[in-house]
Order: sequence, then structure tokens, then C-alpha cells
Amino acid sequence: MQPQSLDDSSSRNETARPLSVPLSFLGSGNYTATIYADGTPGASPYATLVVVRSQTVTSTTALSMALAGAGGQAVVLEPTS
Repeated sequence: MQPQSLDDSSSRNETARPLSVPLSFLGSGNYTATIYADGTPGASPYATLVVVRSQTVTSTTALSMALAGAGGQAVVLEPTS
């Protein structure tokens, strides 16, 4: 599986916004998506908070994300055995 990247204006700006990412590039079968997202801004004066969650996905899944202003998310996809 090759790394996938979004390259449009919806993935680069300072406005909080929802984003839907279709996973149609995945092969058949189930995958575990581990999602790393920005935590609540200002919740800690000494650290950038990161929220980690996992879910089972397939090639028919579209991940729904809530991007923080000037923030982002990272997703690791691994085949489920």
C-alpha cells in the first residue's frame, strides 16, 4: 500500500472544519485505522494534546474527521489479521 495524501485547499487553512476521507484505495478485507488528532486547544499550557482513537475500516468506509483550525490528523492503516 502506498502512502496517500490529500492535496487541496480543504486540507490547508486556519479554519476548523469537517473532512470526509474515502478509503476506496484500500484492498479487500478489514483494516484498523489508528487516528491521531489534535486535542482541545489551550487544555495544557505545556504540551500539545493529541487524541488517539482506533476503528475498523474497509474500502467502503469514509473517515469523518473534525480538523482543528491550523491543525491536522494522521491515520495509520494496518490490515486486520
